[in-house]
Amino acid sequence: MNPIAKEHNCSAARIALAWLLAKPVVTSLIIGARNLKQLEDNIAAVDIKLTDAQMKALDEVSELPPEYPSWIINFQTTDRLDPKVDRWAQLKEKNLVLSK
Repeated sequence: MNPIAKEHNCSAARIALAWLLAKPVVTSLIIGARNLKQLEDNIAAVDIKLTDAQMKALDEVSELPPEYPSWIINFQTTDRLDPKVDRWAQLKEKNLVLSK
């Protein structure tokens, strides 16, 4: 987030708020400014326009790993939906499957 903040010459907090405001699923933000300077910085987030590349970068670094049980269900059903798919291939590539 800091490299993007430097590009916009502002704080990382302002970038974080601008990123959230650009998300269509976010309808409001709750800010927790402790002083007037922080409040002004937070409010200035509405003036930040992030590029598609910046949005993508922020999305990627903030992506959460899949939670159980959804990741295991997806893994278990991959080759059932399409028998040509080798659900073990990705694990083999990462050497997470013991070979005989």
